[in-house]
Amino acid sequence: MKIGPTTRTIGLVTVIVSAILGSSYLIGHETHEEHARGRSVSGDFDTDAARGARHRGAVDDHTAGATAAGQAKGKPTPTPKADIAPTQSGAPQGGPAPQRQGLPAAPPVPAVFNEQVIVGPGKPPLMPDQAGPFGSRVTTGTLQVALTFDDGPDPKYTPQVLALLDQFEVKATFCLVGEMAAQYPELVKEIVDRGHTLCNHTWNHDTTLGTKSKAAIRADLVRTNDAIHKAVPDAKISYFRHPGGAWTPAAVEVAKELGMSALHWTVDPVDWTVPGEKAIEKVVEKDTVQGSIVLMHDAGGPRDGTVAALKKILPDLQEKQLALAALPPGVDPPKLHGRDLPLHPGQD
Repeated sequence: MKIGPTTRTIGLVTVIVSAILGSSYLIGHETHEEHARGRSVSGDFDTDAARGARHRGAVDDHTAGATAAGQAKGKPTPTPKADIAPTQSGAPQGGPAPQRQGLPAAPPVPAVFNEQVIVGPGKPPLMPDQAGPFGSRVTTGTLQVALTFDDGPDPKYTPQVLALLDQFEVKATFCLVGEMAAQYPELVKEIVDRGHTLCNHTWNHDTTLGTKSKAAIRADLVRTNDAIHKAVPDAKISYFRHPGGAWTPAAVEVAKELGMSALHWTVDPVDWTVPGEKAIEKVVEKDTVQGSIVLMHDAGGPRDGTVAALKKILPDLQEKQLALAALPPGVDPPKLHGRDLPLHPGQD
């Protein structure tokens, strides 16, 4: 039988349509299976990612079949190896993040170590603190603690105090009596050479000096500074401490005119009364906090108790993470007749 052109055309169209429908069915079926496995397949099915997805699907089907067969025979179920890929946080994908082991928290850095050390040339002046009698200073104005020693230098006790300060790498402030400085200039030089700060404590420890005229106060303080400078010509003397803490407005004002800050204290173990090593130690360790100025004595009487207490005080305060430092030289500019004058030579 002859097949006409029309018949051949219809047959060819039928074959093409059947092929297209068959291909669509296969593609749709495969895509459905991929989605049924919870996998998202997009783009070209012949990419490496698509082939890997189909391979993992086959492995999953094999594992599922083996599991079912094992359960039917009473055999233990094999545990498939997880397909683990690290995430940015280090936890495997598809599973819970690993439990972190409890680690002790790092101890906080004491604020004291964030402060600039206040001793030495070129350091900034202390922050204003004039809360003491008649505007005298009672704290360091920083987080550091300042140990101060009055009435020296003394040939017996000052060297012992200096040795202990060296042992614990501590700098301090020494309030010198003029007549003692004139008598023991080598000790004045030793104090300065070891990096400690100087303070004027009047010529002969006159507790009534502040009640005298400004001229008398000035003469006493200048005489004392001259005696100190005879031993250490270039030393800075930026503090004045009135004997007995018997401050008056005149004493504070004259000291400032001479370029010295009136230096009071925060902690007083009254070691000048010779209360004993334990009593001195107890007061200093109990009352000293950040910013304290501690008053002690290295002369003016028997100071064995102070030296003995210092052996315990120094390490104990350091163990409490209290930074011990000398007061810095150069604090308040001298004033005269209401005008600010330049600091004395050698002062900051």
